[in-house]
Amino acid sequence: MQPLLLWPVLLISVPVLVWLLDGIAAERSARFTMALRAFLTGWSFGFGYFLASLYWIGQAFLVDAETYAWMMPVAVAALPAGMALYWGAAAALAVLVWTRGLRRLFLFAAFLSIAEWLRGHFFTGFPWNSLGYASEAIDGIAQLAAFLGIWGLTFLVILWSSLPALLGDERLSLAERMLAIAIALSPLPLWAVGAARLHNADASFAPGLTVRIVQPNVPQSDKWRSENASNMFSDLLAMSSGPAAVGAGGASVPSLVIWPESSVPFLIDEQPAALNAIAATLSDETVVLMGSLRRSPAKATSSEELVYNSLFVIDGRGKIRAVYDKAHLVPYGEYLPLEAWLEPLGFRRLVTIPGSFAAGAGPTTLPLGRAPSVSPLICYEAIFPGHVANERDRPGWLLNITNDGWFGQSSGPYQHLAQARFRAIEEGLPLLRAANTGISAVIDAHGRIIRQLPLGGKGVIDSSLPQAIPAPPYARIGDLAFFLMIIAAAAMGLAPTFRRRAAART
Repeated sequence: MQPLLLWPVLLISVPVLVWLLDGIAAERSARFTMALRAFLTGWSFGFGYFLASLYWIGQAFLVDAETYAWMMPVAVAALPAGMALYWGAAAALAVLVWTRGLRRLFLFAAFLSIAEWLRGHFFTGFPWNSLGYASEAIDGIAQLAAFLGIWGLTFLVILWSSLPALLGDERLSLAERMLAIAIALSPLPLWAVGAARLHNADASFAPGLTVRIVQPNVPQSDKWRSENASNMFSDLLAMSSGPAAVGAGGASVPSLVIWPESSVPFLIDEQPAALNAIAATLSDETVVLMGSLRRSPAKATSSEELVYNSLFVIDGRGKIRAVYDKAHLVPYGEYLPLEAWLEPLGFRRLVTIPGSFAAGAGPTTLPLGRAPSVSPLICYEAIFPGHVANERDRPGWLLNITNDGWFGQSSGPYQHLAQARFRAIEEGLPLLRAANTGISAVIDAHGRIIRQLPLGGKGVIDSSLPQAIPAPPYARIGDLAFFLMIIAAAAMGLAPTFRRRAAART
């Protein structure tokens, strides 16, 4: 995964897991014992992967170390341990129907990729760093997400990575050897398809529009200090004003100005002076899209008011034209998993607010006047494939506003950007990303990064707005291709077993 992209390690580690499962299956002990040992093996493998992959989560607990540092070891271990349960279950189920040769690799890839799909959906889902994202290292292969989505790529990456487990297996039939060779060579034509897709892609932009992305780079430790509010807001206004960079697009004044998630440490809709300042500073033709918290009155059933993590659309006259509320809340950050158990032990969410965070309705298409409509994605909402755009009202582009300042100079922001790129490929929609501390970027509808600001840098991006392309297959049929791949793999893996049982009955 980013930022190292050392994908060849999969060709070593995944076969080792297959061989470990081979050893368990070869002992032919009681089915429960086999399943338990396989579960522990798969869980251990998954725990190691997620611990290395998600270590950066611990950075968030050091922003206010005096209050939260004691929680860091628990959170850093608990999340990988929970995610590894899916891998353990996949290993246990696979061993129960384990066979030999190439067939076991089909079963292994099917069970593990289904486990990854479930990890991305159960209990609100956390599909961070599914193995398919390793394909980002090879642009042509990454383009397959337009047809198969990240879950289809996950299946292929697991299957391809497991093939070295066949080395030295003298029991392979000729047909199995030929099929294994074909699978091993399949990345080449598939890469050619993706490369051709990129080669033939036009770089077209919405006429007459210039977008300015503002990256203020405010340290997380300073972000919510009330004494900093005035300077932070003034800095955002200063960075947003002024003519667009020469050659940025069709307009000398930015048509759209984008600020990151929770860009100001106050409730923008409750501060008329701030709205008037936006109107006084920016052109009447400029529309600001900014992240801010907002609150709603307490419901009759509760005395606690609800707080939303929102995106506001504010016109050049300082009027709020639309609001989007974040639907997928961040565990530990905006809500506490297993709250009934953990809160009595002293655990609490990182973002402390007077009320409770509430979730919005989900993907929403917001009109922007003469600019193409947009589907906002706040923070890690960009990691959920198939849940970033309203299918009945397709937007013209995706907007990901985020605050990755919680995670410093770690791998987290790089991985976040990588996953956002795949949403652009899957949906055939450009994606613009405004991040408080980086990495802000303009990404076209094929997932190509046109411009970006570095992690930890302060500045603006002035760019034209890339245009959408016709919806690719994944945007139209979702995970159907993935499930067909799983069915085909399971059929190939289980067919000999079914034939033997049928023969035994006759």
